[in-house]
Amino acid sequence: MNNEEQIKDNIKRLHVFRKEIDVNINNAKFMREEFEYTKDTPEENILKNPFKREMSIAHTKLQEAKMWVGKCLEQQGSELPKEFRDKAPAKED
Repeated sequence: MNNEEQIKDNIKRLHVFRKEIDVNINNAKFMREEFEYTKDTPEENILKNPFKREMSIAHTKLQEAKMWVGKCLEQQGSELPKEFRDKAPAKED
């Protein structure tokens, strides 16, 4: 496999990996939203699931992981589509 083919293969695998991370981001978001307090009576006001905060952190870290894999794609020469670019205009001297 030559260098160009290796880069294309890396890009393809990184895109698949980002999609897998995205699935987990969606799962973490769903699980985070499911962890709420019951509010039937003050005596019964217990947490349905005691790790809502931890799921929020996991959700954030998965988003960061997806971002870093995007940086790997950038290093391989895969550009972000124009509609997702948000570069600030160059500052004039």
